[in-house]
Amino acid sequence: LFSACASTLLLAVFYSSKDANQVLRIQKRENTFLEELKPGSLERECVEEKCNFEEASEIFETKEATRLRFPTSVSDGDQCEKHPCSNGICKDSIGEFSCNCYKGWEGVLCNYEVKYSNCSMDNGGCEHFCREDPAEQHRLCSCASGYRLRDDHTTCEPVVEFPCGRVKLDYIEAEADFNIRLIDGKVGRRGGSPWQIMLQNTKGKFLCGGVLIHPAWILTAAHCLEDHRGFRVKLGKFRFRHEQDVQTIWIDKWVIHENYTKKTSDNDIAMLHLSEHVMYYKYALPICLPTRGLAEQELMRSGRQVVVTGWGSTSERNNSYSMALRYIEIPLVPQNECAQAMSFHISDNMLCAGSLGDRKDSCSGDSGGPMFTRYKDTWFLVGLVSWGEGCGRREKFGVYTKVSQYLEWIQHHIDMSAPLKG
Repeated sequence: LFSACASTLLLAVFYSSKDANQVLRIQKRENTFLEELKPGSLERECVEEKCNFEEASEIFETKEATRLRFPTSVSDGDQCEKHPCSNGICKDSIGEFSCNCYKGWEGVLCNYEVKYSNCSMDNGGCEHFCREDPAEQHRLCSCASGYRLRDDHTTCEPVVEFPCGRVKLDYIEAEADFNIRLIDGKVGRRGGSPWQIMLQNTKGKFLCGGVLIHPAWILTAAHCLEDHRGFRVKLGKFRFRHEQDVQTIWIDKWVIHENYTKKTSDNDIAMLHLSEHVMYYKYALPICLPTRGLAEQELMRSGRQVVVTGWGSTSERNNSYSMALRYIEIPLVPQNECAQAMSFHISDNMLCAGSLGDRKDSCSGDSGGPMFTRYKDTWFLVGLVSWGEGCGRREKFGVYTKVSQYLEWIQHHIDMSAPLKG
């Protein structure tokens, strides 16, 4: 019985010589034992097997070299096979594709008709920044830090939890804050101007306002730093009295503009470097800085409504400060109109705002605080409270430092303080 069973078993297990040769003629092999420890081989990886990008990387060693030297059609197929670009030419890449749009079309898939060829009207249709390309007779949109362009290549969406220029109050609360009418200003709500900071000396005495533009940097007026040897700031502050969730951070370096002139208040701007980064939350957020193009073509147009916030005096005759952060909404004024109303020189580095016959104005204690405006859904910094002739005088305007004149200067100092990479 055993002999018969063994004979039957051998016949079932072993193939004939002809059948065995068919099985052993391997078309594409699997990885051999410890193959991943061997150096990359073009023959082994891409001739004996069908390559993928990871296997090709074993040969070319870096992703950059693989992308340059390895045919994408071999590695992952033709991404352009289904003609994804509606009105443009598709370019295949490894695991992705890009579209080169025909003239008059834009967007990731070239499916949005271009309505603007330059930035002169409505900011070129861009939600944030617009840049012209004279060679292509075309305009390009871009976004502030913390945002990215949507597929339409014109609107911006946040890519971080706390992007600049976005108030974290709900929409109704935010609208109530910024549609109210310092002197004759009204108290808003905490978090309505989350970029506003309170500047103090080393003993905790209130000096000025300021505005948060970066996790480590604050802008204020240069004249606020005169005759003081040290500073600290409070972020998330709304009332003068004690509040929860307020951050107090010391200033370890400050930069007064090299061309600041005390006598004329020209170039009245300074930067404060924080000894530690701000922890962003709904009461402490940065405001966005504009580009010069956005500021000059949209944000600083005469008549545009801007918001000014501060704890300053509520009367020229009253030196006491407001117990809570106040807001005013006032229009920007043409420079020639301002120059006629003011006794002192108005330089190109200054902005004027207010309405003759109206008392709404910034005053003592508001200095260094922000003047800002909303463009589309984002708040941008326009100016810093600088000086005035009295406070709330019906025949005078308030004067502000024009921030767009200092964008390169600001960026230079931010870059200089950034830690070296690598």
